[in-house]
Amino acid sequence: MKPLHRTVLALLAANVALGAWFLLRAPAAETPEVPAPPADASAASAAKGDAGARYDLRARAKDLNVIVIDIDSLRFDRMAAGGNADGLTPNLDAFAKEAVVFRKAVSAAPWTVPATMAIWTGRWPSAHGVTNKLKLDAKGEMAPTTLAPEITTFPETLVRAGWTGAAFTGGAGVSAVFGYGRGFTTYLDDKRFAGFDYSAPPAMAWLDQNRESHFFLFLHGYDVHGQHPLDGIDPRVAVPDYKGKLDGSIEEQARLREQGLAAIRKPGDPASLEGVLTPDDAKFLLSVYDAKVRQADERVGKVLDQLRTTGLLDRSIVAIVADHGEEFMEHAYIDHGATLCDHQLHVPLMIRFPGDTQQVFVDTPVRTLDLFPTIFDALGLEGPAGVNGRSLLPLLRGEKADLPIYAESDYRLFVHQRMAQVGDHRLVLDLEDGQRQLFDLAADPAELHDASAAKPRETYELEQSLRTWMDATRTNPADYLGVRQDPIKIF
Repeated sequence: MKPLHRTVLALLAANVALGAWFLLRAPAAETPEVPAPPADASAASAAKGDAGARYDLRARAKDLNVIVIDIDSLRFDRMAAGGNADGLTPNLDAFAKEAVVFRKAVSAAPWTVPATMAIWTGRWPSAHGVTNKLKLDAKGEMAPTTLAPEITTFPETLVRAGWTGAAFTGGAGVSAVFGYGRGFTTYLDDKRFAGFDYSAPPAMAWLDQNRESHFFLFLHGYDVHGQHPLDGIDPRVAVPDYKGKLDGSIEEQARLREQGLAAIRKPGDPASLEGVLTPDDAKFLLSVYDAKVRQADERVGKVLDQLRTTGLLDRSIVAIVADHGEEFMEHAYIDHGATLCDHQLHVPLMIRFPGDTQQVFVDTPVRTLDLFPTIFDALGLEGPAGVNGRSLLPLLRGEKADLPIYAESDYRLFVHQRMAQVGDHRLVLDLEDGQRQLFDLAADPAELHDASAAKPRETYELEQSLRTWMDATRTNPADYLGVRQDPIKIF
């Protein structure tokens, strides 16, 4: 090569290198709009590029609100994102199209009191201690359970950081007495098992009066719960092809629930209505539930419409979650609390970040107790110490996350069960008789076949994980083995 040619090439290379240096030094350009991913997009594929920056809201934290909507007892499989094709939840489905949808979100407990407190504290139920509505006091008498004062909730932390706290709830399992009301300026909980027909109107009025405030809003309703009636519609009219004897009332639901729990006569017995309800009865009850889901969706939709028309939707992080699901004889029982099956634990978890309307599906199993750590991470806030929940933002950046999944139930002292899950393998341990069952959710999504004998390695590893976790949460299985406790009668 001639000397002149070598000189020209060297100058060109130097210019290229200098240009690259200036590009690296230049301020980052505004993130371009990214087309919505296809319906089957994973978090990793949807989160390429600048996704991490998209969920970084630290610079706007002082101007953003936080809104959490809790639809009590809603199963994920009632939504389109959960595979339902009946159009039960058009408003939730529309919200999902602008949100991060965690398609494998698992609750920490199958009933309201421990499950919702797990969300609020980011702690497992055995760690936060509010595992039942009542507990023995120093005098040996039953008294209302209250969150220990040394445990700080995420909403309480938001209030201390300058957010105005307001909550409009259905009472009962989310009553302020359990520790939910700390720091709130407004906390509505004066009606047991109230739906959004009761809690949403005052919440919407509050939003209208406080639209310029810096707030945390918690909105909750029992619309699809067994103890909330199907408003304005006779269930027998709503399901005209049913010819059985059930009427779908809340009184009937309470009677059937207690009848199923009465089948627990010795340690390890399951709650059961086998031989009491027919497949047609179960189908009828599920149809009534679905009619309630439609009503809840309509009511939540009105709130979402107000958020959009007032501009609050794009000035707020909005999350929609359910505390637990519901069972309709999939495991010989109805209601919730008595088992750790997927119908009771697999719930909606969706987060809409302001200014970001790209739908992202996350198929990595996550925990509902990760909700607030994720919101705090996005806002750049320091959360309470000693929590078990973790931010899910790394998943949205396409990173892997090791999220151990556990669940537990000491439902009214009728049952004492613990669960550990890794991937699609779920181990359920009954503390009262030591029985363990392994379910492969991929091959057996209905959890009808115990695979522990066929998969001894997976069973052993999950049981060791579960026992290590129980040690960490100060749960001694020996305290429960062979013990049948007097159950708590109130619910």
